[in-house]
Amino acid sequence: KDHTIVIRGLGGGGQKALKWCQGNNIDFYAIDTGYIQPKLAKTKQYHRITKNSLQNLGPLKDFPSDRLNRLNWRPRKHRGGSYILICPPSEKVMKFYNQDLDTWMDQTIAQIKKHTDREIRIRLKPSRTERVTTNPIQSEFDDMHCLVTFNSIAATEAVLHSIPAIALAPNAASVLCSNNLRDVVRPEVPEKEDVIRYAAHLSYCQFTAQEL
Repeated sequence: KDHTIVIRGLGGGGQKALKWCQGNNIDFYAIDTGYIQPKLAKTKQYHRITKNSLQNLGPLKDFPSDRLNRLNWRPRKHRGGSYILICPPSEKVMKFYNQDLDTWMDQTIAQIKKHTDREIRIRLKPSRTERVTTNPIQSEFDDMHCLVTFNSIAATEAVLHSIPAIALAPNAASVLCSNNLRDVVRPEVPEKEDVIRYAAHLSYCQFTAQEL
């Protein structure tokens, strides 16, 4: 009780530690996969670290572009799209938030259908190898109208590509995306200047293993 705790990931021990810290008002630092990896990187080179939260929730701060430039990140223009992509969270994430994944999926799809008849596609989280080789999420972005998730980093990846996103739980993308499913009808496209500022901010919220 006299020490700040560092927790990596949301495994069983990590979840117990996080909930213990929250219940006993103990500071913790949560470490997980970084928000932006270098282009074409096949391994996790950057790791995010956040105090008393699972993701950085803002507010946005103005940072220089030096760290962002190392990642070879470039802003992109969103040209609109036809379908809504749902990126379900993992079972362990839903367990941490005391929710059932199947129930969340059914309720989310039902709510979306109340507001639009657009095609709905579901992207289950692929393995790490697939995500960086044969099945990257960027392959979904060319014809995507909007991305919907609980609190997946997929929302951040969408916003970094200037694609509208809806995150229904606290998320690093919340500063530039909606948290209301009614917005699937006319989701707000993030402005280029805001996305660049957002990307620079996130680049200062993640670190290499050597930096850590």
